[in-house]
Amino acid sequence: MNPVRNQLGAICSVYLAEVESSRPEPVTDLVWSSERAVAFADMSVSLWAELLRGLEGGLPVARHETSSEVRAAVAMEIPKEALSEEELERHFRSVMFEHSMYPGHPGFVAYISGAGTVPGAVADLLAAGLNQNTGGWRLGPAAAEIEQHLVEWFAHKLGIEGGGGFITTGGAAANMVGIQLARLSKAGWDVRESGLAGGPQLKVYSSTETHVTVDRAAEIAGLGRAGVTHIAVDSDMRMDVKLLREAIETDLAAGLRPIAVVGTAGTTGTGSIDPLEEIADVCEAYDLWFHVDAAYGGAAALTDSMRHLFSGLERADSLGFDPHKWLYTPMPGACVIVRDPRILVDAFGLHASYVVQETEKTGWGRDMAFMSPDFSRHFAAFKIWVSLLAHGWDAYQRRIAHDVELTRYLQRLVESEPELEVVSPQRLSIVTFRYVPADLAGDPEAEPHLNELNEQIMFEIEFGGRVYPSNALVDGRFAIRSCIVNFRTEAEEMEALVDETLRIGRARDATLRGTRS
Repeated sequence: MNPVRNQLGAICSVYLAEVESSRPEPVTDLVWSSERAVAFADMSVSLWAELLRGLEGGLPVARHETSSEVRAAVAMEIPKEALSEEELERHFRSVMFEHSMYPGHPGFVAYISGAGTVPGAVADLLAAGLNQNTGGWRLGPAAAEIEQHLVEWFAHKLGIEGGGGFITTGGAAANMVGIQLARLSKAGWDVRESGLAGGPQLKVYSSTETHVTVDRAAEIAGLGRAGVTHIAVDSDMRMDVKLLREAIETDLAAGLRPIAVVGTAGTTGTGSIDPLEEIADVCEAYDLWFHVDAAYGGAAALTDSMRHLFSGLERADSLGFDPHKWLYTPMPGACVIVRDPRILVDAFGLHASYVVQETEKTGWGRDMAFMSPDFSRHFAAFKIWVSLLAHGWDAYQRRIAHDVELTRYLQRLVESEPELEVVSPQRLSIVTFRYVPADLAGDPEAEPHLNELNEQIMFEIEFGGRVYPSNALVDGRFAIRSCIVNFRTEAEEMEALVDETLRIGRARDATLRGTRS
């Protein structure tokens, strides 16, 4: 035999033995069997079922707790060793039933935060179980195709033919995308390559009622606060287009560069809809980007009965609306729609050496990591998609119309009470009103008292747990605000809100006057 070969064989045997001895043993601490996983899920679903029963009766909308009280109750030390399932169940119960509030409660008529559909919650569990990354088509093929189809369906329903986009976290993110696209498209130079240094001040225009996230989007985009001009509103709380034109002309004369107008399809405070058709005409005349913040009203614009209220929306270059608002789906899930989806690649496209895109060879679809701000992306579209499949679009149209009718009913209730005053009338599913003692009606000197009084009324109603409104400040008047984006809310909640306002208002008014005297 060859002695050299024998020697090499011996060396290899020793080396292989060393490799074998260094082979890591399995670490299975995080691996659960399917049986254990199902048992844990069953326990969690039982708690969820208990929550759903509580929403039907028994649970308050919210509890009056301080931050320190809640933290002390739920923010435990991270253990070195695993908690048992029994300990986890106790913790879940504490979080869910002792230290939470419930946007899905029938009495929640405060902020524009949907109730969360049941099919959507289940779909979100399945999406998390799949754990696909929709940033890369190959990492979530079904997820990617559902998301793109869903957004294209929304675009078609809104009249933006050929439009597309993606699902993001909320209206704030959608507004950031809109401002980014406007900056890219209308600045007049390659902003992605050269930045903003040395260029003229870019200007965005929005109304005084537009959501504050437009201002923040402009700040993040480098335009600064000086980059946003707030246009006053008319008596219907809509952008005054005459003043918009004047502001644009003034800025052009000063050497500034207008790039975009943001119209609002359903303001947060009063539900007003800007004159979108007229704003679109202005944008066309001055070659400006037209972004529509339809975070709230976009769902109504999808319906046959209310689409006419949003004329001009279909002319938007970009639009954001939040299914987790008036389509009631679980948080978070908002939709960005653009007229020409190709601009998304211009805005967010990058080259990553470790990602090879050979769509012609593979037949794969688009990687949304290169068409949106996020690289890693949750299958957020699934809860929206499954909610639509499980309920059908006609059920949504009926419920959205019902929310509007409930709001009209609330306004009629308010108008029937001499001590209540409508501050801003019903628009979409929002109405604002306030408590005004009979002897103070029409007295301008009573306004400070009325503002303080109605603020106290609102907080006490919220603390009571039966119904939960919010507020709006309308022409300096503090108003109690009801906004219905909740499929569990019915007429009895409207009646309870009026009754509570009257009961608390009378008591608080007497107390405030006594304190002052």
